Amino acid sequence: MQRMAAADAASYWMSERIPNDQLLLYCFAAPSISLDECARRLSARVRHVDDLCLRVHDVPATADRPYWVSAEPAPDQVCVDTTPRTWLSCLDTVGDLVADPLVPSRAAWRLHLFGPVTDLPAGCGESVTGVVVVLQISHALGDGRRASKIARDLFTAPYDNRSGGGFGMPGPVRDVGTLALGVLRFPGEFVSTVRRGVQVARIGKPANPGKPGYPLTTLNRSPGSRRLLRVIVLDRERLTAAGSPVTVAVLVAISQALPRYLGDDCRRLGVELTVGRSNKSEARNNFRNVGIDLHLEVDDPHERARLVRAEIDAARAADADPARVAQRRVSEVTPAVLTRWGIRAFDLDTRPETVTGVTVVSSVDRGAADFDLDGGEILFTTGFPALSPVQGLTHGVHGIGDRVAVSVTTSPDVMPDVDRYVELLRAGFDTTRR
Repeated sequence: MQRMAAADAASYWMSERIPNDQLLLYCFAAPSISLDECARRLSARVRHVDDLCLRVHDVPATADRPYWVSAEPAPDQVCVDTTPRTWLSCLDTVGDLVADPLVPSRAAWRLHLFGPVTDLPAGCGESVTGVVVVLQISHALGDGRRASKIARDLFTAPYDNRSGGGFGMPGPVRDVGTLALGVLRFPGEFVSTVRRGVQVARIGKPANPGKPGYPLTTLNRSPGSRRLLRVIVLDRERLTAAGSPVTVAVLVAISQALPRYLGDDCRRLGVELTVGRSNKSEARNNFRNVGIDLHLEVDDPHERARLVRAEIDAARAADADPARVAQRRVSEVTPAVLTRWGIRAFDLDTRPETVTGVTVVSSVDRGAADFDLDGGEILFTTGFPALSPVQGLTHGVHGIGDRVAVSVTTSPDVMPDVDRYVELLRAGFDTTRR
């Protein structure tokens, strides 16, 4: 039994108001065995992945942060659908998963297998038939990097039928014990919160407070419950041929596509980029979101790439600012009941005047393409960052081996003509490669 870190608890509680499950999609060529047999082997592999043998225990009365407790993986956490589909109809089905979010106190993940799926984009204009595996996982269990590692551990684990170990103390005993610990911990945490808050006030504002917000666009509205998903698969070498890293090259392509989609009124646009922290942390979610200007005032894509890259580097460096470090230290000791109260009290209905970025971009390199699904080679991987009441368009950038997939997640209520935007984005990639 392990107490959640503050950042993970906040992510868990926020999911009650804004569903934030991660959907990690892995596309494989056709395996050498049936999809049902693949599912059976994956079910056996789950027992070798410690993070997939956990669920959330809520402390009564929010007297403390939740705990991670051992949990026997249930058979219904691995779902198989052998209905023949096209790639586009498969994406529609994956989009429907958003409407069925996880309840991490019962199960912190689900695995979905779809196949056969035709017209899978294999890069370089090719399409093949294969299978799609989606790991739906609670964001509290890990950020993009940690969730990607969990998925890799799953696909590479042995599939022997290891029996489960002990799965913890009885529920009533756990309730009483964690409640008592939380009550005892509260006075010290409250005093620490006040002391660290005073330190924040003494230090003052960060030396680099970040970019001012961006005016809302037609994309910054409630997306409703439906989702539209699209994916562009690219060759890594071609994407970075102009000398920019993957993330920068994608941001420059977005900077080409967004103004064309939104119209001539756009003079200043930025993205909200997730930036992973390099320091070790007890938190499973070890990142922050920063505003990155797309520098529409610069026409030359190479110069624009240079400026965007400099902003990302500056944002990473700013994370070590003493004022930001002090602010994080306050959050780490704030009593659970106060943190959850703040999340519940947050007004989701009132639209802000500005946003950190008009769209969200999450970029994760998922490593080498050195595993398969029972004989079916890995073709590409992607993911779909969650939408929110003021973010109706997000992008995922995920690489594995020599392929990079760029996803577009939106809603028919926000972007009914999503395919027009995707074509503009493709044209943007053509520009960045020159």
